[in-house]
Amino acid sequence: MDLFGDIDDISSESDGDNKPPISGQPVTDGRGVPQDQQEEEPISETKIEVEIPSINSDLGNELYFVKLPKFLSIEPKPFHPQYYEDEFEDEEVLDEEDRTRLKLKIENTIRWRIRRDKEGNEIKESNARIVKWSDGSLSLHLGNEVFDVYKAPMQGNHNHLFIREDTGLQGQAIFKSKLTFSCCPSGSQFTLWKPT
Repeated sequence: MDLFGDIDDISSESDGDNKPPISGQPVTDGRGVPQDQQEEEPISETKIEVEIPSINSDLGNELYFVKLPKFLSIEPKPFHPQYYEDEFEDEEVLDEEDRTRLKLKIENTIRWRIRRDKEGNEIKESNARIVKWSDGSLSLHLGNEVFDVYKAPMQGNHNHLFIREDTGLQGQAIFKSKLTFSCCPSGSQFTLWKPT
């Protein structure tokens, strides 16, 4: 049994079809049309109709892009004394410098809570305030600490605010300005800048 067949089985009519293309000559299809001149078949479009709810949030008058420095943090969950986890639980293991750093981390965390006013209405309040001074400068007051805030314009339109909606994102705003924070090496903040 011959696995490769007999050479006589090949018909002479197909001999012209199997010739390799000669360099410099265009490659053609079976109709003699060069492949680079063939019309591409149109791709059919698939349209999917999706209803996305429009989310309009009140973002306030001014919107700023902020990248928090290492000496500041934000607790996203509302503060409640009953559920607050004290980070000083292993206090006997820490040395004096570590305890000071941990104390500063706790004090320099922006927190918020919900409380009720005299009429019983819910009010959101925070331990942080941004103060705009008469000269136009800004400062962040966080507990007993004060941090300088600098406002600068952002270059380009590449920083957007999106809200996640189910499996998609919905654009809300473009950031035009950014805020940066700095602290002066005075008081308890000096520990953050002290070389270790």
